[in-house]
Amino acid sequence: MKHTTRSPKLPGARDLALDILAAARRRERSVEDLLAAALRRHRGLPRLERALLLELVQGVKRWEIRLDYFLARVSDLPLRKLHPLVHQILRLGAYQILMLDKVPARAAVHEAGRQARGRGLPAAHAGFINAVLRRLTAGELPPIPPLKADPVQSLSLEHSHPAWLVRRWLERYGLEQTRALLAANNRIPPLTIRANLLKTDAATLQARLAREGVEAAPCRFSPEGLNLLALTSPPLELPSYRDGLWLFQDEGAQLASRLLPLTPGARLLEIGAGRGGKTSHLAAALGDRGLILALDRHFRRLKELKINLARLGVRAAQPLVADATAALPCKSGAADAVLVDAPCSSLGIIRRHPEIKGRVTEADLAAFPPRQLAMLAAAAPCLRPGGRLLYITCTSEPAENEAVIRAFLAAHPEFHLATDLSRLPAPARSLIEPPGFFRTSPEEHDLDAFFAAVLAKE
Repeated sequence: MKHTTRSPKLPGARDLALDILAAARRRERSVEDLLAAALRRHRGLPRLERALLLELVQGVKRWEIRLDYFLARVSDLPLRKLHPLVHQILRLGAYQILMLDKVPARAAVHEAGRQARGRGLPAAHAGFINAVLRRLTAGELPPIPPLKADPVQSLSLEHSHPAWLVRRWLERYGLEQTRALLAANNRIPPLTIRANLLKTDAATLQARLAREGVEAAPCRFSPEGLNLLALTSPPLELPSYRDGLWLFQDEGAQLASRLLPLTPGARLLEIGAGRGGKTSHLAAALGDRGLILALDRHFRRLKELKINLARLGVRAAQPLVADATAALPCKSGAADAVLVDAPCSSLGIIRRHPEIKGRVTEADLAAFPPRQLAMLAAAAPCLRPGGRLLYITCTSEPAENEAVIRAFLAAHPEFHLATDLSRLPAPARSLIEPPGFFRTSPEEHDLDAFFAAVLAKE
């Protein structure tokens, strides 16, 4: 008799979403990393299940504050006293009931009960989950405080952003711009990629993607960028991705890298290389000739960087573990150019990484400017006279952006601001404002919020 081996049954999107949300809370790991790991483990997950998984995980993180507000008001117990798994099951159920039109409420309630039983939670917990979600389906929702009575709380709950951040933005931008920014942060951002100019160009890549069943359109500002509009298979499984023809990168980040003037054969110091988005862009600008000393203090990121550089065919970059606030592994004046991709509060990329809303606190903000200044001070001696230093963040906080640049220039008179409009394509030149600060925003440009400035050494 012939025996056949059955492949293990793939988990459903709801169960995977619960695993990811619970693990992110328990281990304090990024949901993006956990999502990527789950999709690698379950490559055979059907396309609709993959889409639902992404929708549930990112949706819960995007609307967590609003969901908890309503859950707290239909729950007989304070949310802080709930079993962590019960809380996550409730959030998943509430998101489907309140925010997804295509999921019947009764199905969401049923699935929540099944998850509670499947995880071995006591019957009382399953009954509690059922009761709370049924109250939501019955429309037992308290009103959100009116804008006139309490603008901060009203906007915080309406747009699911922490109250401290809403207050800061109201003070800085006023009501209308704040409301526009909050709404933009909750919109699903475009799926943007950058063509790897070492192997292709945007027009050729667009045609290749079309043959692979992907509809793509040119970006508004970046000549190397494409927005993926429709796909029939997971993007990371496309032959063009495996062949190293493209990588994911927001258009704002693509434009920021272009500000650094480079010539083939130049020696470049990159601080904060991360997973290699900007490293590979710089290598293309160098024609992959010269040297990029790509530093990052996180070994795991550099491991991913090496994998990405190999896929993209980059040979000019040399990854190295180093803390850029300390002495750097370069000789004085050895670098023709320096890029400081500074660690920051990341408040400019909330629309792509909604968990930032719950991960960053107002108290955290004070820690970034001293570290950013220390990185600039450590990098300054490495740059040769006449060289250029590019400073980039992905935040809208002035204390981490223009204030850092001004403080650095005050302490280093041998540097001056030298951001060059001509480095950008014509449609993007309006993104540079006097006296030379590059700035993008989700509400105005449909880009992540990036800040950049180029400094020249006398």
